[in-house]
Amino acid sequence: MRSIGKVKKVIKRRIKNIIKPTIGGRKKIVIPFLVVALTTLLIFLNIQQNEVKSENVHDNENNEIQEQYNDPSIDGITENDMIENVKLSIPISDYYITNPGDAGNLYYIDEHKTLWGCGDNEFGQLGQGSQDWEFHEEMVKIAENVIHVDYSQKGFTIYLTEDNKLYGFGNGGVGALQQLEKFSGEEYCNGTHYAVTKPVLLLEDVVYARCGRDDIVAMKSDASVWTWGTLWYYGSSTHCYVEKPKKILDNAVLLTGGFYNHAALLEDGTVWTWGYNYTGNCGISDEIFISQPRKVAEDIIMVWTDATPRYQVEILDIAEFAGEYPRGQENTIIQKKDGSYWICGLNVGTEEKILPIYFETTDITVICTHEFLPYDMK
Repeated sequence: MRSIGKVKKVIKRRIKNIIKPTIGGRKKIVIPFLVVALTTLLIFLNIQQNEVKSENVHDNENNEIQEQYNDPSIDGITENDMIENVKLSIPISDYYITNPGDAGNLYYIDEHKTLWGCGDNEFGQLGQGSQDWEFHEEMVKIAENVIHVDYSQKGFTIYLTEDNKLYGFGNGGVGALQQLEKFSGEEYCNGTHYAVTKPVLLLEDVVYARCGRDDIVAMKSDASVWTWGTLWYYGSSTHCYVEKPKKILDNAVLLTGGFYNHAALLEDGTVWTWGYNYTGNCGISDEIFISQPRKVAEDIIMVWTDATPRYQVEILDIAEFAGEYPRGQENTIIQKKDGSYWICGLNVGTEEKILPIYFETTDITVICTHEFLPYDMK
């Protein structure tokens, strides 16, 4: 189809030919022809404008349909649904530990990825192949190509190398270093007789790991969670022991350690906890021990299992601790998508609870709750 501009030119040319002078200099009577031509032009232009208008309306209808298709509120899909469907992702290297410690032992990874340590060595926790009861204030070299290190106050240490291999050394009596074929109460209570004085390979394809009280949790490259060691101990006949690494979760983005309980944050924003639960610190009521991970929160972007997380101490001289050991707290802290913080466990809420003799040397009364309550992270 010719464009409107081209049609106009043709009609104008015809009109000029009609009204221009003839060869004899006389003019023909052209008014009837002119009227017809003008009428034709107006009719044509009106038809073309209607066609263009119709095309614009059709385009607008298409745009409206496309906008409705893209509108997340149509067909029951809301913006919140779209946010919830986005998988949570955390750069795990941001949570590598390079300087943990207390008055007993201090560890440090330098800029060359060399692991150093100092302090006690009764379990061989300096990784030198020796065991003694001296206190070593000077740092000694333990391993190279190390990117992450963690330790337990029960005398064993783990570290992760650049090639994703997890090593451990120190107290072998708790079973976390995989030296026991079965659980032994004697070995558990007398770990100095079962010291692992040189680093041993514990697990491969690991991207992150943390120490618990007597156990270890690790996350592999496929986001699966594994655990082993003594998960709970209350006498030789009452314990929970995992000899070799056992998978307990999938789709994790972060793990936590601590003296009492563990937590895992999954890519769907849920938090799962397990371990000692004396004060409801797992977010679960009326159970002393949680043997398998349980979901306790949703729509979460971060989790901690201590009111004062032991990620970094920023201390290179163990004397700065002045012999003081910070007491681990029975808490789980979560951060929701809206940025708010919530906490459960010891010294939370107003409810008093009597903890029985297996918690301390005698019954004690504490304030605690399994419910997550608002928390000022500052």
